[in-house]
Amino acid sequence: MLNLLCVCGNGMGTSTLLKITVREVCEELKIDADVDSCSAGEAPSYMMQTDMILTAPEWAEMLTTPPNVVMCTSTNLIDKKIIREMLEKTVKEHFPDELG
Repeated sequence: MLNLLCVCGNGMGTSTLLKITVREVCEELKIDADVDSCSAGEAPSYMMQTDMILTAPEWAEMLTTPPNVVMCTSTNLIDKKIIREMLEKTVKEHFPDELG
């Protein structure tokens, strides 16, 4: 199981919408994942149990991630097609055993 974290500025709007989309995409791709969301300020407290962070480039720049956490960024965090492509590519590259 992958632990995915969706991060935005306040942890309420964009990251929550992204979390819903990521859950849908994970179901479609048969990726066993626990998906959570938070603000950039809260993200460090999630790092120890996170495999991948999904966020916008500007928020990624603010985060210091451990070497074992994969950072996945996009300027469009709303478009399901873009999220699907980004997530599928990243999982294939870093977590190939997690694809259904």
